[in-house]
Amino acid sequence: MSEESKRDARPRRGRPRSTDVDQAVIAATVELLIEPGYGVLTIEAVASRAGVGRPAVYRRWPTRDDLVVHALIHAVPPLGAPDSGDAVHDLRELAVGFALRLAGSPLGRAVLAVHAEAGRRPELAAPLRQHYLNPRDALITKLIEQGIADGRLNPALAPDTIRDLLFGPLIYHWLLTGQLSDATADTLAAAACKAIELPPS
Repeated sequence: MSEESKRDARPRRGRPRSTDVDQAVIAATVELLIEPGYGVLTIEAVASRAGVGRPAVYRRWPTRDDLVVHALIHAVPPLGAPDSGDAVHDLRELAVGFALRLAGSPLGRAVLAVHAEAGRRPELAAPLRQHYLNPRDALITKLIEQGIADGRLNPALAPDTIRDLLFGPLIYHWLLTGQLSDATADTLAAAACKAIELPPS
């Protein structure tokens, strides 16, 4: 190999990424998702709010969709379930905790707005599903499958049906009333569990 080829083969080191810039851009994106909202969020507005140039944003996230999905991943904590050894109990606690955190967060409605937008834009739906939704859904599915294996959950119901029966009423109540109390969340979750659990033998 010639000296010129050797030089070309050497890995090139680009300018190091600034974590300060990353954090400022993510924070600005989250603030703009909350107010004024996803519909009017632009890279230019994010750059201005973060105090950086547009090229600094585009180098990291080529599109608005990339940026928004990345911001949601970092701003919304991943799902975490208790490990009591009782999959049904853990699933119920997971659903109630998730719904209460979503309803109590100023970012909650922004998250739903992004999901709604993804329903009509495949270019947003694909990364949102891959990087945000699927990892969270994997934990839910794991608990449901464990509950079925333990003989606690109805095996005639598909895991996604069980998920929707448990999580759906909580989210719908919040959307309809604008609020979700601990007591209401517990009541709805208990009623849903009656529909998905097998009766004691």
